[in-house]
Amino acid sequence: MVEKQEKKEERKLRRELGLGSVVFFLFGYIVGAGILIQAGTAAAETGPALWLAFIIAGIPNVVSAIIIYYIVSAFPVSGGAWVYTSRLLSPFIAFLVLISLMIHIIGSLAFISMGFGIYLESFFPNIKYIAAIIILSIFYAINILGVKTAGWVQVVLAILGDFFILILLLIIGLPNISFENLAGIGDQGLFPTGFFGIFLGAVILSFSYAGFAAIIEIGGEVKNPKKNIPLAIFISLIMVTTLYILVSIVMTGVFNYTELSTSDNKTIINVFTQIGIQGGFLIFLNILILIAIASTIHAVILAYSRDLFSAARDKMLPSILSDVNKRFGTPHWSVSFFCLSALILLVFQPNYEDLQYLNALTIAVPSLILAFIPYLLGKKYPELLEKSRFKIKKSYLAILVIFNVAYSSISILAIIGVKWYIVVIVAVLYLIAIIYYLLRKKWLKKKGINLEEICKKIPEETLEVI
Repeated sequence: MVEKQEKKEERKLRRELGLGSVVFFLFGYIVGAGILIQAGTAAAETGPALWLAFIIAGIPNVVSAIIIYYIVSAFPVSGGAWVYTSRLLSPFIAFLVLISLMIHIIGSLAFISMGFGIYLESFFPNIKYIAAIIILSIFYAINILGVKTAGWVQVVLAILGDFFILILLLIIGLPNISFENLAGIGDQGLFPTGFFGIFLGAVILSFSYAGFAAIIEIGGEVKNPKKNIPLAIFISLIMVTTLYILVSIVMTGVFNYTELSTSDNKTIINVFTQIGIQGGFLIFLNILILIAIASTIHAVILAYSRDLFSAARDKMLPSILSDVNKRFGTPHWSVSFFCLSALILLVFQPNYEDLQYLNALTIAVPSLILAFIPYLLGKKYPELLEKSRFKIKKSYLAILVIFNVAYSSISILAIIGVKWYIVVIVAVLYLIAIIYYLLRKKWLKKKGINLEEICKKIPEETLEVI
């Protein structure tokens, strides 16, 4: 009996993340990629109205934040994307969501690590890929050491990097913006690419807000989740949206938007040099940006390794991925899978721009499916919603769900129109995944294991806080 209980504990993650850790987990996850790495690519599509693309990208994420607030208040769990879809839809659809997220996270880790390398090239030329591999390896090790350690590391990184660098950019940059640049005077006006360009920029920048969805992955490790998760979402949402709009105004106000294109590799550090910042202070600013990007790498590893953990706990993936390190309380094999896969991808030196569209597509697909979760939650588990602190009228909830479905669908169509070969690559990966699913289900059946029955049970960490 004791041995059985110990085995049970080995499959269980610890609640060690407080409100501060969750706020800065979200803030560090969200800010590090979009505004620091993707602004140049997006500006090439949007023109001077980069700030408008950030607002448009933010709207569906505000809607998602409300829906996530609604879901997690009732159903806090680790690996939420897998758990919610497997319990409320089906194991097969949940597996497609899981595969989308697996591709997304591997691509994201490679992309953000390369962004780190691009900034480091200010100190050491031609080091992008080597630096990406080194920084990813460092945070791989940190995430093995335990969620409590990882949580405190995230707080430090987010404050020193993301928050501090953006505040400095606003203080130094706002007095130096040019109205001509902001309005596109003498250069085809404010909207040189039309609405489609603005929308495509918003699709690219959707990854900038992806961290709000990541909160559903660590719900089983948050202290007092019904209070702390909704509060953390609200605080970080206000902080991020305000900073994004202001910083994008600084970038397109200091630079002509054509100078922000990826071919010129214009980043926030170029904004400082354009203003006239040089010498030791510029080096200091570059270090802060490197810390900010590192915080996103760290947060991505911390969050999405939990989906593999939950799927393996339900037997969909090999059980080794649900092992929890006895000393540190981390799903070390799940962490290892994502980090090692991203490291292998980096060895092949993938195209930087293609990775951005890959990440946008593979987050849009699960977003489309997850949009239905709040509606299904009320039908299947009304007792969970009954005890939730946050409730939405059905008519309002339906509007939010329809909006999310429409936005995700249009985003997917936009990516198909401009990067069809990325869609083909993802489709081939889906096909391989479906073959695995069928073989795995057949193997489980031979072992007398019914996947559908497993996926009818609510995980214990949810029951602990009902």
